[in-house]
Amino acid sequence: MTRIDPATSATIPATAENSDESVVALWRNTATQCGDAVAVRTPEASISYRDAVNRTDDRGRAIAAAMTEPGRPVAVDVESDIDSVLAIFAVLTSGHPVILVDPFLPDDRRDHILELSGAQRMSPADIAALPSSDTPLAVPAPDAPAVLIFTSGSTGKPKGVTLPHRWALGMALDGMTFMRFEDEDKATALLPLSFGAGVDCLLMSLLNGSTLLLWDVRRRTTEGLCDWLRQERATTVHCTPSLLRSWLADLGPGDVIESVRLVSTCGEPVHSGDVERVRATISPAGVFCSWSGSSETANLAFNLFPPDRPVPPGAVPVGTPASKKSVRIVDEAGHDVRTGSTGEVVVESEYIASGYFNNPALTAAKFENLPDGRRRYRTGDLGRFDGEGRLHLLGRRDDAVKIRGYLVEPIEVEAALRALPWTVDAVVTADRDTAQLIAHVAVAPDKWTPSPAEIRTALAKTLAPWMIPRDVVVLTSLPRNERGKVDRAALPPAPPRTPEPVRGPTESTLMHIWCDILGLETVGRNEDFVSLGGDSLAAAKMLAELRDRWLVDISTADFAGTPTIAGLSELLDAAHRDRARSVTGATIIRLREGTGTPVFVMSGAGTPAASLLPLAREIDGDAPVYGLQAHGLEKRGRADRTIRAAARRAVKDIESIQADGPYRLVGYSLGGFVMLEAATILDGRDERCESVIILDSRFEPELVERIGGRMTDDTGADDPARLPDRTGTDDAERASNSQSLQIRWTRLVMRALVVTAGWWNLPTTLQWNVFWDLGRQQIRRHRPTPYRGDITLIRAAENPDHPDTWARMVTGRMRTVTVAADHHAMMRAPHVTATAAAVSAALYLTDNEGTPS
Repeated sequence: MTRIDPATSATIPATAENSDESVVALWRNTATQCGDAVAVRTPEASISYRDAVNRTDDRGRAIAAAMTEPGRPVAVDVESDIDSVLAIFAVLTSGHPVILVDPFLPDDRRDHILELSGAQRMSPADIAALPSSDTPLAVPAPDAPAVLIFTSGSTGKPKGVTLPHRWALGMALDGMTFMRFEDEDKATALLPLSFGAGVDCLLMSLLNGSTLLLWDVRRRTTEGLCDWLRQERATTVHCTPSLLRSWLADLGPGDVIESVRLVSTCGEPVHSGDVERVRATISPAGVFCSWSGSSETANLAFNLFPPDRPVPPGAVPVGTPASKKSVRIVDEAGHDVRTGSTGEVVVESEYIASGYFNNPALTAAKFENLPDGRRRYRTGDLGRFDGEGRLHLLGRRDDAVKIRGYLVEPIEVEAALRALPWTVDAVVTADRDTAQLIAHVAVAPDKWTPSPAEIRTALAKTLAPWMIPRDVVVLTSLPRNERGKVDRAALPPAPPRTPEPVRGPTESTLMHIWCDILGLETVGRNEDFVSLGGDSLAAAKMLAELRDRWLVDISTADFAGTPTIAGLSELLDAAHRDRARSVTGATIIRLREGTGTPVFVMSGAGTPAASLLPLAREIDGDAPVYGLQAHGLEKRGRADRTIRAAARRAVKDIESIQADGPYRLVGYSLGGFVMLEAATILDGRDERCESVIILDSRFEPELVERIGGRMTDDTGADDPARLPDRTGTDDAERASNSQSLQIRWTRLVMRALVVTAGWWNLPTTLQWNVFWDLGRQQIRRHRPTPYRGDITLIRAAENPDHPDTWARMVTGRMRTVTVAADHHAMMRAPHVTATAAAVSAALYLTDNEGTPS
């Protein structure tokens, strides 16, 4: 088909544009040229341009006849299907403006939109059922309202933005100029048509004669999407960055879709990782397009990345202004600023919104008519042009906050957060009352889950000190509104902080140490180390520094009992007064006060009981929680050589707290084997165990062979959830001759340290590694006694062991629960919440709540 100017039905010359057209005229002209070509296709059906325009003309006349009030908006419930596309064009053809209503909108939001607009609500089925009419229809004027888009209302009630019919020509030009849509294209819209970007995608493709492919991600998910795109020979794909990340997370180099020449995203900032992810999966030879805009401006700018164009690190510039749009950067007086300087983004064009529906005051404040017929819109966004003429958006003008006299843009901090290896998504907000930043970071469940302190420390490598958020909240995902944007009102608040000033030189020194380790500016004497973002590794680092500075040895067990500067100061003062004490370190500590039957939790190999604090704090109820750890881990004392010996010690510790059953036992990793063996000891004494809960304990092949169980084909050697083998065995097999001697020596030393584990006070990290290797050895040599009771097995999603193997060690019933995290992440925020919920459910599970399986 010859390329047609949608505005004139003529072959396109370089300067041919006619703004005196409506959506209806553009649609009819394009449909006439395309005829029997497919206009819209879904996995279930398709329709040609000829049939589509005939039906929209017919239904447009029916709507006009049914509506008694001229110009009254029609609100249509819009899905990603053919009927919805036809309903949109039918309302436009009728001469009434259309409101695209998202079926996922909350009822109160939908009611507010209907009340504010005074619209008549119709579904596509209602429109299809209207009686036909022969009343001729006039083509709407270019300035007549075409679409009313109601903004998300994240800062208040939604407001309606009025887009005139002329706006559609700008869409057609952008589709031709930037997306390069042609009649041979098959454009895939993964954006809901009720979104502003969704209807933009519809118009950019259909008004250029392309086939629109519709896939409803919210109802279908992305399962089967790649296969359908290959089947349809899709040429372009359009979605939000958050959807793109979710979709591509499980794809790899083998998932290339050869026909896709362009992938575009809009609605949120795009980062270099998004472009690289597309290149590494579905479209290595295609173009990536970052496309931005707003309800008021429609399309604002496009940034195209062919496969050979380097991607700048961090946030991707929004790029080149859209067709026939003049973008200016102005100061507070409205004067243009120099290239590279920051100012407010102002857009001037005839293809932007007319204003706000029934709100002349707000329209006058934001919009201005220009002498040449164009309109000016002050966006309220901060931006700048770089030396290559590309537009950079820097967030809302009212988002910026002054910290220590420096103006900080939260979007720049977000870019640094997204560059961290753990980050899936991030948003940064400003607390104006305290002039501080708050970061909410979503992390991948299959990667290491960082503590807030780790995140702040990592940011300190790339950001100025005043740009590092004071508060970091780690989440599994960011809340989003019905339009797919981050719902800032739904973000969980940062833990409240009411720091009490430190007292005396000891507390003052401790505060500076804590600030360095936690990445904070100040810490109060009463603030909890874990609540501030510290974890067991940070605690070990901090206690090691105390040891070097004051020559005193504070155990993590002691610190866990009073994890504040004030409490730690008292421990230090006491240690100075009694430096000669040499008692063996406790193997059981209280993690949480409470009443009722205690919960006893055994830590994993090479980890102190204090590492269980996040879990203990999340377990439901008011029961006291005690943590157990290996003997000799923190104070000199010969380590238990077998799981049976460790279990006997655990039983002794448990009975020192609770003389008689029923007992509630929980064990993590190696601790699961120890607590199961402890349960058999107690059972042999006719003491009942009310709950025995195993947290992601993992078998060694020798134990599996001994008990006659089975493992999966993949024993987890390459699984990131599996703890690394610190003995160096794998390295030795791959090492060169020059390395092998050193590795053999390291292995020999490690074996000697394991044999003498607990005899010496080793550096903390080495001590934990030695006990970790000892734990693996204990599992390999374990000869379990079958437990006659029931257990609950809580597994990380990546655990490679076959659950049936536990049936060789347990004769009672077994209930299995899976947590969507890896071995380490399940015990750290935010995933520890799900782990604790599973533990809580198992603790309070009664016999009539279902049969374990």
